Amino acid sequence: MPAQKKTPLTLTSRFEADETGTLRHLPFDVPKGVDQFRVAVTYNDQIDSIPTLSGGNTLDVGLFDQQGTEAGGAGFRGWSGSARCEIVIGKTWSTPPYTAGVIKPGAWNVLLGAYKVAPNGMDVEIQIDFNPDVAIPDQPPVPDIESLQRAELPPAAERNWHRGDLHAHTVYSDGSETPAELAVRAYESGLDFYGITDHNRAQSPAKLVPRGDDWPVLVPGIEVTTYAGHFNVWGTDTWYDFRDPSPEGLQAAIDAAKADGGLVAMNHPKPFGPDWSYGADVKGYHSIEIWNGWWDRLNNVSLRVWDEALRRGERIVGIGGSDVHHLNELSTPDNPLSAARLGWPTLWVQAKKPLTAEGILEAVRAGRCFLSDSPAGPQIYLTREDYAVSARVVGGIGTALALVGASGIIATEAVTTDDQTWSFAVNVLGKGQTYVRAQLHNEHGGFRALTNPIWLKDPADPAS
Repeated sequence: MPAQKKTPLTLTSRFEADETGTLRHLPFDVPKGVDQFRVAVTYNDQIDSIPTLSGGNTLDVGLFDQQGTEAGGAGFRGWSGSARCEIVIGKTWSTPPYTAGVIKPGAWNVLLGAYKVAPNGMDVEIQIDFNPDVAIPDQPPVPDIESLQRAELPPAAERNWHRGDLHAHTVYSDGSETPAELAVRAYESGLDFYGITDHNRAQSPAKLVPRGDDWPVLVPGIEVTTYAGHFNVWGTDTWYDFRDPSPEGLQAAIDAAKADGGLVAMNHPKPFGPDWSYGADVKGYHSIEIWNGWWDRLNNVSLRVWDEALRRGERIVGIGGSDVHHLNELSTPDNPLSAARLGWPTLWVQAKKPLTAEGILEAVRAGRCFLSDSPAGPQIYLTREDYAVSARVVGGIGTALALVGASGIIATEAVTTDDQTWSFAVNVLGKGQTYVRAQLHNEHGGFRALTNPIWLKDPADPAS
């Protein structure tokens, strides 16, 4: 017998123009006997969430159940940002990204976030219907791996190197595809691993993707998304509080992620990234996402942030990711404003086989990784042997190799063969070089690949 319908509720709230970036909990009571309920949100002057648009309203939505709103607590049911204006919560199925489960009576909370507020303010109305008639949508089937065509890519030039993309989104935040569909695309793209980093997610994607010896390895993550900056966490299975955008609030979230053993990355510190607004007030991240999407999308700003940290002696790993949200939108490297593409850029890591999520993250922590512009892009290996630094470029004919140190570019070489190696004596790289890293440029100055640094001296030790 269907559960009996209950009296619906209507909640209202208003944000003034000076309340941009404000988050607010709206409590409501769930009665007994509810198997599912629907939350429908409407507001005036709605515009898209992309950072370049202004003048209207963009509202983010989340939900906490009767277990409370405490940071890191079990009461968090999900956060859809501005991607959903109607959500259904049920015992066996909920609108992604919300967690399904028994609906217990008590005080629940809708979380509202005023990401953008128009000059005339934002008026919000929320209609909550208990036990509505809702058809559960069919999930697209996962194809057999034998039916898929995997891209033929140049093999790794050195042992135990693997290619992947750790930054991607699905319908469990503001992406268009399911986690399983992302896994299929990762396989077809020739990737060895991929990450799912949905915004402020409440549940791991690990049970939502195909797994097996032939599938790429999933590295579950979360993009902790605040109104002053984003950071990724991999290697944990919980959520971190995104509601306090102050430096103290974000530091607490990073500290909590690290205490759980998570690998933390500052994301896209560049205009329209969205940018990272904390400067040196927040510390403790292991890495910086220096290459997000197409290179020409202002990634030179993120690279400068990383280089400044390296010059200060901060041993922070440089990583990159596509930040892909929509797998089937028009996507071309010739247009940096077009949609991101999975694997552009590609993160290469050195990890022993069999490849595991733990091994991938350990490689990133140790800086055993480099970036290339695509899965088929050039490979660049930087190593140190005694008193020399060796740089090997494979598949980079026509590019230019540059060695970069604390003083900037310290050596350049033309890449004229398909597999080319150079050796640079450390004592001729210049005085004061605490580190050296390598990068490849195309004929227009754009980036094709770059490595993490080799540290030559300890910046804190003048005698080193």
